Amino acid sequence: MKNYEVNHYREKPVNDLHVHVHVSRPLADTVATYREIMEHMNYDRMAIQALPSHDVTDLYKALYCKAVIPGVYAFGGLYHHMDDRDTAENYRRQAEACYAMGCDGFKMLEGKPDYRKELGKPLDDPSLWEFYAFAEEKELPILMHLGDPREFWDRERIPQWALERGWLYDDSFVPFEQTVREVEGILEKFPRLHLTLAHFFFTSDDPDYAASFMERFPNACFDLTPGCEMYTNFSQNSGWWREFFLKYADRILYGTDIYNWTADGRTTENRYAHAVNLQRQFLERTEPFTAYWPRETFEHPFGLPEEVLDKIYYDNFIRLCGAKPRPIDPARIRQEARQFMATYELDDVQTANMNVILDYFK
Repeated sequence: MKNYEVNHYREKPVNDLHVHVHVSRPLADTVATYREIMEHMNYDRMAIQALPSHDVTDLYKALYCKAVIPGVYAFGGLYHHMDDRDTAENYRRQAEACYAMGCDGFKMLEGKPDYRKELGKPLDDPSLWEFYAFAEEKELPILMHLGDPREFWDRERIPQWALERGWLYDDSFVPFEQTVREVEGILEKFPRLHLTLAHFFFTSDDPDYAASFMERFPNACFDLTPGCEMYTNFSQNSGWWREFFLKYADRILYGTDIYNWTADGRTTENRYAHAVNLQRQFLERTEPFTAYWPRETFEHPFGLPEEVLDKIYYDNFIRLCGAKPRPIDPARIRQEARQFMATYELDDVQTANMNVILDYFK
């Protein structure tokens, strides 16, 4: 049975803006996992967001998955060297190469506090202007992770699981408010940029700012990839937030943050559907429910109308990314992949995966 049948959701297909492939696995296993996920979750389309900061081969894995799995889109990511190679010209060249290979957009994790600290420059730094200008010119969407829940800057409020992952941010990290100003700076300079802020821009605890941001920057969007705190905050102020979703339904997108984890002997429903179920229960249910993850009872889900669910689950993805993925250029992928393999030291799994990719695009 599919996810919607198991959980009694509506049976229309869904498009997922936000999935990843950076877990170290043979490509054949990753492809099999995502084919099963797309079938079980009733997905028509899925955008794989490359994270070169996590696995330097991620861009090429995303492009390979796009080539062999119908309905997959590939978002590229920037490589940062943390030295004098990180120039506006180099970032522009990377963007042009991604576009030439067939990427459908870009993923930016640079706004996550630990990565932003390592990067050592603001997100609206002039060295990135050529990258943003290219994305704006080509109307390529960018999915950006900006910040984290505000409680991660507060030892008294941070959840234990986040503390254990090293996500307590002290004064050596850029404050959340500063990174927000940097995003505003990007959109003020590039107002036609199709920028989507992942995890609802971590604004679920600040509804007034979320509304003002939407009004100031009409081309910006939010995705609904859980952050656990998001749905708690939505439920605690359900009436206000439901009206927000009705008003800005054209600019809110479904996403899950599913990775290419191993199934560990579990069913697809049990292993991969936690974020799917939290999101779909909250958006579709009208009565209180207890989620499997996070283990919490949500008293006031939204129960959104069909036409709003159509936009969030399906139509907005197509408007942002296109009804079909962009065409792939095998020769350009092969050229860039060979140069990449001559530049980076890879482990055995990465090397094997890159050889599969080179062989496929020969």
